[in-house]
Amino acid sequence: MNEKLLSFIWFNRLFPQSALHTTQGESISIIKPGYTNTDSGPDITDAQIRIGSIVWAGKIELHVKSSHWQLHNHDGDPAYSNIILHIVFHDDKPLKDNKGNLVPTLVLPFEQKYAEVYNSLLTTKDFDLCRCGFERFGELKTASFLDRLASDRLKSKALDVLNELKLNNGDWKETFWHYLSAAFGFGKNALPFKQLAQSVPFTIVEKNRHQISNIAAIFFGQAGFFSLKKFSGEKYIDIQREYYYHKQKYNLTSIDPSVWKFSGIRPVNFPDRRILQLSVLVGRSENLFSKVMEAETLSDIFTLFDININNQKFPFLPDTLLTKLGNETLNLLVINLVCPFLYAYSLYFKDDNAAQRAVSFLEQIPPENNSVTKFMVSQGIQARSALDSQAFLQLRNEYCRPKRCIECQVGRYIVINNAI
Repeated sequence: MNEKLLSFIWFNRLFPQSALHTTQGESISIIKPGYTNTDSGPDITDAQIRIGSIVWAGKIELHVKSSHWQLHNHDGDPAYSNIILHIVFHDDKPLKDNKGNLVPTLVLPFEQKYAEVYNSLLTTKDFDLCRCGFERFGELKTASFLDRLASDRLKSKALDVLNELKLNNGDWKETFWHYLSAAFGFGKNALPFKQLAQSVPFTIVEKNRHQISNIAAIFFGQAGFFSLKKFSGEKYIDIQREYYYHKQKYNLTSIDPSVWKFSGIRPVNFPDRRILQLSVLVGRSENLFSKVMEAETLSDIFTLFDININNQKFPFLPDTLLTKLGNETLNLLVINLVCPFLYAYSLYFKDDNAAQRAVSFLEQIPPENNSVTKFMVSQGIQARSALDSQAFLQLRNEYCRPKRCIECQVGRYIVINNAI
């Protein structure tokens, strides 16, 4: 039993309404159940109920036990002084106001099977209940639910971009540079790549554009690679000399090389390879951020990220092979970089076209090939595009993992329908 279940039963009226009485025996009828309060103060606002012959309008507080009023330190808090009803599962300590009068309290009547199904959702380690819920949910409702989840995830990512933008004093190019670099980390090295970008202001990148050897020297040096055995020796003297010149010129401080992960990673994702690709991309691209924001088609985006070099070695980095960005890599850049920025741009500038392009791009990209998508597909829930695979991640991260089953559309459906 918890307050989430109590709230769920109240708002969905999963009880015989004729059985509603205060602990003092007065009848209760619901005119308006109210709204969930997302700020501080009582749990429900703008409720309207009739107790006996009197209509009351105001706030309602929920607790598993009435004694939790004191446990949560509500006594003495003026925000809770004028509630119209106290709803509980157990009235173990009758609540009184400051004048010693009993506060109207409702011990919510409900059928135990609702709690049993809810507890099954919380404690189950498999997906059987949820799979059945999706099956009974139907294709149209499932598609609508996934669209909402994908939209929530896209908006959440966009808000993260806007928060970073604020930290960067409204500099879109600098913020895009941080996210671009992090995107080249592809999960395991995302944080080190972001730290690398933060250690090299984008103004320095712009000053050295079209000089790939300079940019690569700066990036490899700032990554701390020249302190590693792999990147030491005579064959690296020239690029090290180049780096130390720029290090002194721009007063740079490299990041800790121990943060980089090489083990358990496919060679194509080795940090040195990805840094070289990043060096070539930013070295050859002028006004990349603006062009990405203006791109009308997915093909335009892919063209912007095409470094157009494959299986080539550079004399200054003899042990690092430069390869093209593959299709899966390009798709991930669109999913994790381009679309969140388009959506953030749309929120910031009230540009609906940018938001529509973000959604359209996700709809055109195949579903991601990750463990979450594979699991959902194995359970019979098909992914139509990257929009759906993003929805799967939102479902897993925001509802399944934290066990917010009662807040999930499918979870609510299961509790209501399996318990009847």
